[in-house]
Formats: sequence, C-alpha cells, structure tokens
Amino acid sequence: MMDNIEKKSLIKMTLPIILVVVMLLDGQISNNLRLLTDNTIYFNSHLLLLGLILASLHFSKRYMMILSVCVGILFDVYYYSLVGINMVSLPLTVLLIYMVFKYIEPSIVSISISLVVFITIMDTSAYMLPVVFKLINGNIFEFIAKNLGPTLLFNVVMFLLLVYPLKKIITVTN
Repeated sequence: MMDNIEKKSLIKMTLPIILVVVMLLDGQISNNLRLLTDNTIYFNSHLLLLGLILASLHFSKRYMMILSVCVGILFDVYYYSLVGINMVSLPLTVLLIYMVFKYIEPSIVSISISLVVFITIMDTSAYMLPVVFKLINGNIFEFIAKNLGPTLLFNVVMFLLLVYPLKKIITVTN
C-alpha cells in the first residue's frame, strides 16, 4: 500500500495529463451545450479552472505556475491556433488563487465563491479584450445574460455535483 508521499508524487506526475484531459472535456461539454441551445446561450465549462484551484491547494506555487503556463499554451494552440490569453490568464489565476487562499481557509463555500469570482474575471476579460480593440461590437448586458450568467450557473451546479467525490479523492491523497 502506498503512503501519502507516494500518492502525492503519483498525482503530481499524472496531474498534467489529468488537466489536459479536463481541458479537452471542457471544450466538448461547452460545444455540446451550445449545440443544444442552437448557439443562443453559451454555457462554458470551467472544470479546468476548478482543477487548477484544487491542485493549487495541494501543490507548490512554482509547480502550479509552470503547469498552468504549459496548459495555457496547449489550450491556446489547440483551440485558437496561436498562443494568447490562456497562457497569461491561467498563471495569473493560479497566482490569485494562492493570494486568496493565503488569507481564506479553503472550504466548500470559499472554493465555490472563488470559482464564481475567477470565472467572472476570466470570461469577462476574454470578452472585453476584443471589445476594447474593436474586434467585435460588444453588448455587456447580452454577454451577462447569454454567456456569463449561464456559465456561472452551470459551473456552480457542476461543482456541487462533484464536490463530494472530489472531497473523497482529496482526503484519500492527503
């Protein structure tokens, strides 16, 4: 039977693969939900962000920063064919996670609130950048109603559905 150090080492080695699979799963979930609504409402899955939050609570800042940059690059290249916002936003989000949980005790409530805050920051910044550079004509109210609101609702529900199994997995590995 493996001791806690061996379990944590095993998870540390497999975490990059897990996060890449979750990144791909996020894309599939988001795309399928868009198809269900005929592209009228956008539910963006952020399981990758949830994974980064949870992993940041258990691994070093250095490891998570390197990992988030690598996953951000893969995300950008895979989905956008160029390096861009996720290479920057994922590591910045990881830094913010460390800053927040330095002062706030991690709990189901604090993690769910932080998930809402981080999704809001990430999605709003991803929306506002093209608006600021006049690449798209933006309507903030439409963005909130058709994108941010449904995205937050979906991800909070997913977190609540996954919280018990994730808590069990985390307890076993600690």
